[in-house]
Parts: sequence; C-alpha cells; structure tokens
Amino acid sequence: MTAYGLEERRATLARIKTINAGRAWQGSVLDDYEIPRDASGRVLPHTVVDFGAPVRTARDRNLAYTEKHQPHVLPVSVTCIAGDYDSAQILAAAMHDLLLDWAPSDSADAYESKGGYGSRRPSTENVPTRYLEGLFLESVINQGIPD
Repeated sequence: MTAYGLEERRATLARIKTINAGRAWQGSVLDDYEIPRDASGRVLPHTVVDFGAPVRTARDRNLAYTEKHQPHVLPVSVTCIAGDYDSAQILAAAMHDLLLDWAPSDSADAYESKGGYGSRRPSTENVPTRYLEGLFLESVINQGIPD
C-alpha cells in the first residue's frame, strides 16, 4: 500500500493510456508534444488527468491505525479534449466506461462517478479550437491493513 494515493494515481493514468492511442497526460500536455491533427486541421482527441490530494473521510476509519493508513478519498478530474464536440463526448463516454467500477489498487474501492461538465462553447485560446468534456470520479484509498 502506498500512502497518499501514488500507486492509485499511477495505475489510473496507465489504464487511461490503454485507449485513444495513449494520448493522455497528468496535469497538462507536455510542452514538446505536438498533438496530431485530422485532415481538416482539428486536434485529435486527448485526455488530461488531474488528481486532487487525498481527503480524509469518516468512512471505515479505525482508531487503531495511524492517520496515513486511514481511508482517504482520492478525487480525479478527467478532461477529454478534441477538435469537435462529438469527439470530446465520445472520448468522455469511453473514459467513463473505462474507470467506473474499476479499483485502482487492492487497497482501494472502485471509482464512483461524481459528475462532470461539458460545453459546446469551445476553448478558443488555442488554435485550432478545442472542445472540452469533463468527468469527476472518486475512489476511497488505503482500505487495507497497514504495512
């Protein structure tokens, strides 16, 4: 068991990279990576994943354990980005199916969907325009007996 959700973060990112030609990054797209484009110049679908810090939860806590071995909620935000809205939605649906009810470690609960966002209003700060579709999920981690 890894404290602070590092094992679960790595496993989640590795799982996300198994689809969509592996175009997924934690935090932001690498500066030196040129996102491939389709024949019309639109960026191909890709994903940026952000993890929140594990947050203390009241669920299944045990007074005999130290704080770092108590259950914590690990939030994750998955932003699906594409050059057209339909492709962003299709990728978001695939990510939802990929992560929902999947546990990122032996000492974690399966991911639960906690909402999301989408907008037909594109991000025009970048050229070409990008459309965003987001998911929020949570897993309760550090459920196992401490090392």
